[in-house]
Amino acid sequence: MGLISVVVVTCNSKKYIEPCLNSVLAQQNAGFEIMVIDNASGDGTREILKNRFGRARLIENPANYGYPQALNQGIANTTGEFILCLNDDVELKNNDFLTRVCESMEKDRRVGAVQPKILKPDGLIDTCGIALSFLRRFHDLNNGKMDTPDLNREKYVFGACNAAVLYRRKALEGIKQGNDYFDADFFGLVEDVDISWRLGKRSWRTLYQPLALAVHHRGLSRRRDNFTQYLNLRNRYLMIIKNETFWGFLRLPLIFLFYDCWRNLFMFMVNRKYSLKAYAEVLGLLKKMWHKRKAYNPHND
Repeated sequence: MGLISVVVVTCNSKKYIEPCLNSVLAQQNAGFEIMVIDNASGDGTREILKNRFGRARLIENPANYGYPQALNQGIANTTGEFILCLNDDVELKNNDFLTRVCESMEKDRRVGAVQPKILKPDGLIDTCGIALSFLRRFHDLNNGKMDTPDLNREKYVFGACNAAVLYRRKALEGIKQGNDYFDADFFGLVEDVDISWRLGKRSWRTLYQPLALAVHHRGLSRRRDNFTQYLNLRNRYLMIIKNETFWGFLRLPLIFLFYDCWRNLFMFMVNRKYSLKAYAEVLGLLKKMWHKRKAYNPHND
């Protein structure tokens, strides 16, 4: 089993970072390194990292660069064959977690990402992977459901949630956009859907491994405040521009007519300021997203 690079992004994570890193340090029978990228925490997170987790290397950003850019920094400064992207509020629940996800990946060379079973603190399912619908809406598989025996079978899924996911470095290298793995323009949210779509277009598969368990405590993507709604709205369109197929583009007017126009009208009525900001930034980034699309699309469609 190759070296695993555990990459954790923090931002005012004082409440969660100790259980997170302690669960990594408790891992057995796996060689790993830990890289933490801190996005300008001001709550004592950096002091905890320096005083209690000397094994973890730390990058201290002077400002909040966003989640995708911080992940890019971490991956670029590590050397592992495999990369575990781990949210600062996630705990690995079994001490053979790293072994299980790596063994799953090593069984099939076509697998570029392994999705563990992630639970909420109350024991309900947080995610078993990401699904992308005909309407180009994305959701976490089985979110909010009971953890039942039928969820204990391995299966291939569209994508993996970045709360906790193991990537094959070779797969990430194959879909880089310039020097970036994750799209830094997303800032936060939907970057995992975007990278899952790009991996799929390069014929990499994502495997759900239910025997690797983790608990997700906070969950930024579950919030419904103005900022997360703005990011979800904005980044969904950026993702579609970058990844949709030729035939998919032909059906987009129909999707917009029967779904998007009504949803956007509702969003505009509820929060005009953030909706307008999202639309303006999509238009401003349109050309840049199209160039990124052309840079990695294997069929140039």
